[in-house]
Amino acid sequence: MATKPGVEMISNAVGTQACVACHPNRASSFFETAHANSLREVSAESESELNSFLHPASSQRMRVTKQAEQVVHEAWQELPQTSFELPIAKESIDLVMGSGTFAKSYLFRDVDSLMQAPLTHYTKRDQYDMSPGYDSANHLGFSRQVTDDCLFCHAGSLSRLKGNRNHSVLNELAIGCERCHGGGAQHVAVAKEQAEQKESLTNDAHSDVDWSIVHPAQLPRDQLESICAQCHLQGDVQMFANQKDSWSFEPGNDLAKTRLVYNVGPANQVADSTTFVGHFGQMHASKCYLESDELTCVTCHDPHHAIDEANRVQVHRDHCLNCHDNLDCGEEMTVRQDANQNSCHVCHMPRAGTEVPHVSITNHLIAIPTADRHQESSEARSSKVARTELPNAIALLDRSPEGSWQRELNESTAISQWLWMGADGSYDTQEVFQKAIQRLRSAIQIAEKNESASERVHVSLIEARTRLGSLIDRLLRLPGTRFSDEERAELANESQELMQTVLDLESDPTPEVQVALESLAGWAAEEERHREAYNLYKRLVKLRRNPADHYNLGLACGKLRRFGEAEQALLEALRIQPTYSLPYASLARLYQSIDPATASNYMQLAQRLQLVQQGDSVSQDSEPSK
Repeated sequence: MATKPGVEMISNAVGTQACVACHPNRASSFFETAHANSLREVSAESESELNSFLHPASSQRMRVTKQAEQVVHEAWQELPQTSFELPIAKESIDLVMGSGTFAKSYLFRDVDSLMQAPLTHYTKRDQYDMSPGYDSANHLGFSRQVTDDCLFCHAGSLSRLKGNRNHSVLNELAIGCERCHGGGAQHVAVAKEQAEQKESLTNDAHSDVDWSIVHPAQLPRDQLESICAQCHLQGDVQMFANQKDSWSFEPGNDLAKTRLVYNVGPANQVADSTTFVGHFGQMHASKCYLESDELTCVTCHDPHHAIDEANRVQVHRDHCLNCHDNLDCGEEMTVRQDANQNSCHVCHMPRAGTEVPHVSITNHLIAIPTADRHQESSEARSSKVARTELPNAIALLDRSPEGSWQRELNESTAISQWLWMGADGSYDTQEVFQKAIQRLRSAIQIAEKNESASERVHVSLIEARTRLGSLIDRLLRLPGTRFSDEERAELANESQELMQTVLDLESDPTPEVQVALESLAGWAAEEERHREAYNLYKRLVKLRRNPADHYNLGLACGKLRRFGEAEQALLEALRIQPTYSLPYASLARLYQSIDPATASNYMQLAQRLQLVQQGDSVSQDSEPSK
């Protein structure tokens, strides 16, 4: 057997097909579920074409065509003051991500990277629109790299190359048996041994046999829920314990031993706000859950069978009536029948919109309906009033005791990461950032003194230091801040010391290492240490496919008078993202003395792209997909 490249993220994996021989009926029904179709090779027969789509915010036109057996996504950039359209991309799609229950997104390969196309097909509307997070003038286009953290909830298994989450090899496309039952190598070996002894392969017949496989139904509630929560619990911020990441979780264990999950926001944030992966926070706030020792995801969801759509209402009603009496409902039967066909979940778990465009899902907060259930207060929504106090950090998954130094480290890291992400502009103030920095700084200092004796799970100190350094960087670049030269230098030095510590302690090219490299390279460039900036950016471009890294490398090359290398770096930035205006301007300056005509063309492109990205769109009217 050929050796698989990289390091397999699921230990002792054999693949779902190894389960089919002994479990044909269960496999057959599972293959009809959404999980079993979460990631697959594209099929031209299954995809729709799109003649023309205009995204007004970015003034980009796109289309989807079928060319022989291929599905091709193309895009052009309209430019102001000219009829010329800049070709952006023409990519053959390799993979479809998403079962199609709600939507389908599209991935393509570029060298050793997996990338996302900007269009998604939304099932309910049966039409294309911008992918989640892309509806802006400055969206990522075809330059968004899909990491193995993104693939975690869609791929069955993969191998990571050289410890880099940006580069992986898919071993099994869709979610399979081993994502819930654990690696099956030993289980298959036991089954073969039993077969060779001509023994029955049923657990009932041989209950004394150790089948070496995880049986989720036999797990305690925390461990059972962990299997579902590995994908269906995300929150605003996810953090990881030392040397852990998404793929560190193994079925049968407690997810809280590897991962920490928080919601962050205003103090009176609505607890049951509906998000696409907010099921756990909602369910755990439900009276039904709090008053039961047995209610879990699999009480209502059978992972081995797709729901019978013709009988969906009855199936879910039966789930409720396992605990409740039909007479428990306060409404008369005629009222229930007229309102929603006597459907318990339609009334008590209504569907609501999410942050994903054109998608509504069931709210998993089981509650008596009220008129204002989904009306968030003005405080809960993003406020335009500048805030002065830190946001709240609400633990969705963190078993460290409240008041412990571990909980303080986890909460302060979650708040700093949320602020660094810029999730709510009303918190982008010097006062809030300084409070967050001081809180995390103190938490790290206490953790450094106590970490060696800790048995409780807490966020990795490498991750905490990275978040502190990143927040300091963002504070120093935040508009309207006021610092003396001495204060600014002191903060800049602190950030660089934190980031250098990350590089010293972490050997793998983790996301934290990549953030540290970017930060240190930026400071080196700003402080005119161009050779150092050059070396750091050279390391960074080998780890990820980011146009800004190549652009900044090009600037560093220019400062070192390596003009040929500068040209290559700038052109690579544009190959990755042709709508990136800054490399065009730099190329114009580079060519100014040797090719004035080309320099002029580049400068005009830079200026027109800047107009578009500042909101001066070419077209004002939205054109629907065709």
